[in-house]
Amino acid sequence: MFRFFKKKQAEKNNSFDDFPAIGGLMVSKMIVDKKFKLGFMYREKRTRPEDSGWRIFSGHETEEYTNNPSNAGIYNPSTILEIDPSIADLLLKGVGAVYERTGGNKWHKVTDYKMQDDYMVTHKLGQSWTITINNLFERTLEENGDLLYTTGDKSVRLAIWNEEKSRENIYAKHAAIIKDRDETVARTLQTFEFSDAEVARIGYLINEGDKNKNYSVLNGFSITDNQLIQVALYFDDEVDINWAIETWKNIK
Repeated sequence: MFRFFKKKQAEKNNSFDDFPAIGGLMVSKMIVDKKFKLGFMYREKRTRPEDSGWRIFSGHETEEYTNNPSNAGIYNPSTILEIDPSIADLLLKGVGAVYERTGGNKWHKVTDYKMQDDYMVTHKLGQSWTITINNLFERTLEENGDLLYTTGDKSVRLAIWNEEKSRENIYAKHAAIIKDRDETVARTLQTFEFSDAEVARIGYLINEGDKNKNYSVLNGFSITDNQLIQVALYFDDEVDINWAIETWKNIK
């Protein structure tokens, strides 16, 4: 689910030809043609499959300059990384990421920049369920029938299951699964219970990873009579646990 770039130690010329295929970058020509330093970048929801969503500026552009399409171009990541390798890790951040370069020449995360597609939407899940989630998440149906929402660094995978049992019986079954799960691969870090009058919710938190990255997964069950939604919420920043919990609660 997550792809991460690692520079080859044997390479001597800082080539970025093997950088992950995230799509094209829209970059101000002040950077490419006039050699201004990169100063501001954000990743919005992509407009087409070959678009990364990244918009990169020097910070010296006027509104008139930016509004002229001829003052920006679409470039491969390797082309811009040859100009400024410092953004290699930033380019792997998810949709919604915003960064600004400060006087100390370091990149800092911006939290108060509002993007056009940054608002909450409610989608139907089958006949009975809905989810309220930020519109920045891309929604796809996977081959196995699971529904996936992702920004790249945060993801939500959902599956709806029918069970001819009462809410109480389904809850008890999955409470036992959580209690008795095999922890040799991933230890249960925390358990959760957020039931209300309409939906019973029970879940648990684990850490997973591969050779490049560790990330957290909140596995949750939202239960009513005869039906449940199984959800897995993936995130690689610990502070996003609150996002995971709220998104889970927003399945109603």
